[in-house]
Amino acid sequence: MRNQPRKTLAVIGAGPKGIAIAVKAKVLEEFGFPVDRVVLIEKNNVAAHWSGEFGYTNGEMKLGTSPEKDVVFPLETDVGDPVLNQRVRQRLLQFTWISFLVDTAQYSDWVDRGRPAPCHLFWADYLRWVSVQLGPQISIVTGHVIEADLNSQGNQWELKLKDSKPSIFADRLMLTGPGQTRLNFIRDTSKTLPPQCYDLESFWSAIKNKTLNPVGKLAVIGAGENAASALLALSQYAVNMPVDVISPKGFISTRAESFYENQIYSQPDRNRWMTLDPKDRIDFIERTDLGVFSVHAMSLLNEQARHQIIPGRVTDLTTTLQGLEIQIEYAGQKTQRQYDHVVIASGFDQTATLKKLLSPRALRRVELALGEELTTSNLMASIERDLSVKNVTPSLHLPMLAGLSQGPGFANLSCLGRLSDRVVIPAEKIVSQSVRIVEQAL
Repeated sequence: MRNQPRKTLAVIGAGPKGIAIAVKAKVLEEFGFPVDRVVLIEKNNVAAHWSGEFGYTNGEMKLGTSPEKDVVFPLETDVGDPVLNQRVRQRLLQFTWISFLVDTAQYSDWVDRGRPAPCHLFWADYLRWVSVQLGPQISIVTGHVIEADLNSQGNQWELKLKDSKPSIFADRLMLTGPGQTRLNFIRDTSKTLPPQCYDLESFWSAIKNKTLNPVGKLAVIGAGENAASALLALSQYAVNMPVDVISPKGFISTRAESFYENQIYSQPDRNRWMTLDPKDRIDFIERTDLGVFSVHAMSLLNEQARHQIIPGRVTDLTTTLQGLEIQIEYAGQKTQRQYDHVVIASGFDQTATLKKLLSPRALRRVELALGEELTTSNLMASIERDLSVKNVTPSLHLPMLAGLSQGPGFANLSCLGRLSDRVVIPAEKIVSQSVRIVEQAL
């Protein structure tokens, strides 16, 4: 029985993380737990970034993680009572990747084909299948959040939407999605990118709409999975175009796929992630997730001979009469290289996205809580167990920046069910409530 008004958790984005949160809230509410009302706010449609219609893929790329690592994985939700745990987990099983395949008559074919990695569009179909089952407990609002402000009392988030739609008020706020492409090496980021220079979003749009001219020489800045996806798309779109890959370390490595490394993503507590030295945590994330290609991507790219690895970091990008010039620095030496096209695939900047979203007074609130200017490093260090920023009220949850402090899987698709366990309801609240539910059932 609730004596207080129900609170609201607003999630910006209806992709895998938002859907995982919604599923967990729905199931726990079905069992009588006092969860916050969940509102997903999506400017396009569910799984838009995965479908090929919007965002950072053409929908044809292969999923980098196993599809069994779905929105409820690893299915270890603990509500404090063994009987209830079994019942809750059985209910969560109805939202798995396998359940989707069975329900859509695709399970047998998928198994007989050797359980292949689905393309991004297929994964989007799965997420949309899940979303259909969320009502009536979960609200999915179509709208573009243009500013996250504080209400007049300063105790709630006021999310202002584009096109004069009514604001959404929430007691807690969670940001999902990759954020904007990292452009910190460009001196004047206030201007639009020059022609034939693409960030991750405009690149995929150009591939989809066939507006990228497949003539000349192209550079891909970055050596991670975003760069790998761009290279794979270019291998089909512009088969004869020579491509340079600008890699900070001068080489491309393959993502580690051992049991131990994968388990750290799924089970950070069991593997004592928090006890590791921060330098070792950074090293692990860099070797297994950042600046590496998946085994699948590398196997396909190994068959091509048109890629050249250029060592160094890009320190500037300018337009010349000949096209685009990028300045590269490596081992203290600076060089300039000319290209007809440049794809900036160096990753995403969640902090820049957050700064752009927060109103001035909301930004001041966050910086007061941090005790210093908002930067990626101090944000990452301040992420609490529930993936919120320490001392920020109302709560602000940033799973994309939780990898260093809480576990590397929270920033990607490796443990969506565990992410939702951390965010949806505090553990102590679950345990106390489970006692009441069990007593009522007796």
